[in-house]
Amino acid sequence: MKKKASILLLFCFFIAMQQSMAQDAKAIIRLAYKNFAPISDYSCKTFINFDIPGLNIEHIDGMIFYKKPSKFRVRCNGIVFLPKQNPNQILSIISDTLSFMPVFMGKETVNAISCDIVQLIPLKDQDIVAAKIYIDSKGLVQKAQITSKENGTANVINTFDASSKYGMPAKTMITFDMKKFKVPKMVSVDINSKSPTKTAGPLKTTGSVTLTFSAYKFNQKLSDTVFTEKD
Repeated sequence: MKKKASILLLFCFFIAMQQSMAQDAKAIIRLAYKNFAPISDYSCKTFINFDIPGLNIEHIDGMIFYKKPSKFRVRCNGIVFLPKQNPNQILSIISDTLSFMPVFMGKETVNAISCDIVQLIPLKDQDIVAAKIYIDSKGLVQKAQITSKENGTANVINTFDASSKYGMPAKTMITFDMKKFKVPKMVSVDINSKSPTKTAGPLKTTGSVTLTFSAYKFNQKLSDTVFTEKD
């Protein structure tokens, strides 16, 4: 009888712990979403650097546009390609409380800052199969790891400065698996009129894109045509 009571007690304790962790995870996600919530749209300047194995791509200056819930565009001269896990995908994932279940996974130091790790588990079939978000005590997303069916896993590292507002970073680096990343057909023909990079050894299996942001403008009531009109 005592053995059954002990097992029941352990089971109840386990359920209580799981519920507590789920509540903590939801609170952490709410804290991050609180930063993003005031944003209905924004535009900003961007400076983009590419590190793509086997390709020599010049840096590009451009403009980024975003509008809730998921409209995103980079406008610039030249060829720009990003993995599907663009910087604003984090906003969409965090705000979609019906499609993902948050689970607290522990803590980790990112950018010399202690962060809570929250695993977001999809509740329905979709392209995103896993997402792990690293959130600091201010609700800033310091790091994210997003895995999709189409593009594999991308790691996102954000950097913030004194001018950062609404949880938006000053710089973002996206690292991705080249085996999964689909390079546009135009890239194989011409990338800003430069020749492919020659390397002495085997090509790296990962590539990266670093975006530096400036001159953010929030809540301008951007028209949907901004995301469809030609350059």
